Amino acid sequence: MIFLKSKIKYQLIFIWLIFLTVAFIFFGRILGNFFVSDDFHWLQLSQETQWSWRFFLTNYEGGNLGGSYNPLLLVIFKIFYAGFGLKYFCYHLASIVLQATNAFLVYVLARQLFHSFELKQFKNWSFLAGFLFLIWPTQVESVAWVSAWPHLWMTLFYLCSLTVYFYFHQMRRWPILVLSILFFIIALLIKEVAISLPLVILIWEIYFFSVAQRNQVSDKKKPKFFLFYLLILLFFMIGRYQSTGLLFGYYAQAHFELSIIGWIGNLAGYINELVSVGHWRGLFFKLEYYYLDSVVIMFLTILSLYFFYLFTKFKWFQFTLLVSLFFSLGPVMALMLHRFTFSGERYLYLPAVFFVLWLIFLLARIKLADKLKLALMAIIFFSCFIIIQQKISIWQESSRLSQQIVESYADLNLSAGQELISVGLPDNLSGAEVFRNNLQQALEFYYPANHPQIKPLPVYTQLSLDNINTSLLKWRQDALGWFAESINGGYVVTGQTSIVFNEVYFELWNYNYQNYTANVIRLIPKEELKDKIINQEVYWLTFDQGRLKLVN
Repeated sequence: MIFLKSKIKYQLIFIWLIFLTVAFIFFGRILGNFFVSDDFHWLQLSQETQWSWRFFLTNYEGGNLGGSYNPLLLVIFKIFYAGFGLKYFCYHLASIVLQATNAFLVYVLARQLFHSFELKQFKNWSFLAGFLFLIWPTQVESVAWVSAWPHLWMTLFYLCSLTVYFYFHQMRRWPILVLSILFFIIALLIKEVAISLPLVILIWEIYFFSVAQRNQVSDKKKPKFFLFYLLILLFFMIGRYQSTGLLFGYYAQAHFELSIIGWIGNLAGYINELVSVGHWRGLFFKLEYYYLDSVVIMFLTILSLYFFYLFTKFKWFQFTLLVSLFFSLGPVMALMLHRFTFSGERYLYLPAVFFVLWLIFLLARIKLADKLKLALMAIIFFSCFIIIQQKISIWQESSRLSQQIVESYADLNLSAGQELISVGLPDNLSGAEVFRNNLQQALEFYYPANHPQIKPLPVYTQLSLDNINTSLLKWRQDALGWFAESINGGYVVTGQTSIVFNEVYFELWNYNYQNYTANVIRLIPKEELKDKIINQEVYWLTFDQGRLKLVN
C-alpha cells in the first residue's frame, strides 16, 4: 500500500474492513473454542524454548534430526504466548484477522492480474475473488485450528511477496524487489510450502513476456528476476538440510520417494476437494482405493483435453492460472487427505488462492446474462455459508470435548507423577482434531502440581457426533495381556496395525485398510510392565463417554 495514492489507500482499507466483517460473520463462532491436540505442543514449545538465534539452526523442536524447519513460526507462537498465555480467544481472533487479510491480498492480486488482462469490470470481479477465497469451505480447518497457523501466516507473506513483485514488474524500482524478496524469506521460514513461489513468478513472467511479444512492445521485460528467488530458495534448502538433515523429505517421510502414480492420484484428490468442497471426498477415495490406475488415467485425460483446448484457443491467461495452481500444490503432492473426513484440508489453503482466481475468471468470461451470474454467485455464497457453519459446529464440539477431557482428569484423583499408558484417546471428531497427541502437555498446563506421566500408544478412537458421549470399548484381560473391543462391533479404532511402542506390543484386529479402522485392540505389555499394571502401579488411561477413564 506504500506505493498507492491516498484515495486508493482509503478504498483498500474500506474493502479490508468489509472482508473482516464478513470473516467475523462466517468464522466468529470459533472465538470460544478451547485448544486441541497439537495446539498444546506449540504452546509448550513457546513456554519452554528460550529466545536464541539457534532457532534458525535447528528444527522447530530444537533438534537437528528430522522434523520441520519453521523458525519464524516458533517466534510467532512465542510472541503470542508471552502476550496471551492460554487465552485461546486471542489466538482465534488472530486467525480470523489473518483470514480476512489474506482474502484482501487475494483481491489485490486479482486486481493486478485481471487488470493486466484488461478484463471488463475487473475491480468488481477482483472483489468477488477475494470474497470467495474468504468463504471457500476448504478454509475452515486452517482458520479453526490454531496448529494450522503456519498455513495462514505463510500465505500472508507469500501473497505479500507476489503482489509486491507484480508492483515491481510494473515500476522496476529495486527497493520494491528487495521488499518482495524479504516477504518471500519470511514465508519460507514460516512454512516450507512457500518454495513454490519462484515457479509461480516464473510462469507469470513468461506470460507477461509472451503478451508483450505478441503485442510487439519494444520494451519487453525478460523473465529473469525470478532468479533472485531461486537463489534465496537454494540458500533456504541448504539451511534446512543443515538444521534437519532433510533435503526433500518432511516430518512424515524422512527420505524422498518418487511415486508418480500415487502423486497424480493425490493431485486428483486435491482438485476434487477444491471443486466439491469435500462433498465427493469419500466417493473419490473409494474409487482411488480400488481403481487407482483408472482414476489417474481419467484425470490425465480430462486434464489433457482441457490443456489442448487452452492451447488451441490461445487462452494463455487461464493456462497460467491453472499452472500456478499446480505449482502451489507441488509441495504437498506426497501428502494425502483423510479419506472420509474433512481432515487435511489445510493443505489446500494456499492453492485455493489460484483456484478461486481461475474460477472467478471463468465466471467473468462465460457468456451468461449478468443477472444469471449474480444468481449463481448468490447460490455459491449461501452454500458456502451453510457448509462452513456445519464444519464450525463440529470444531466447536471437538473443542468442547477437548476441554471436557482435560477437566475430567481431576475426577480421577491421581497423585502427582502417576504413570499412565493412554489407549483409545479420541483422534478426531468427524475430521476436527481432539487429542491424537499432547494430552500430557495439556495436563501439565492445567494441573502443574498434579499432572501424571503419560506414555501414549498410537492407537485411538475415531468419533462422530453420534457416539461422542457413548461407551465405545469394553475391556477384558487374559494371560498375555488385554483386549479393548468395540461394544457394538463398529470400526471405531484407528492407528497402526501392529507395533511395539512404550514397552507394549499392540495389534488392531479386523483392520480395514480402506479407512484405517478396526474394532479390536490387542495389548501385550512386557512382563515387568504387565506386573505393574496388575498391581495398579501403572494404569491404562482410556476415553469413555466423553471423559478420561482408568481401566480397572
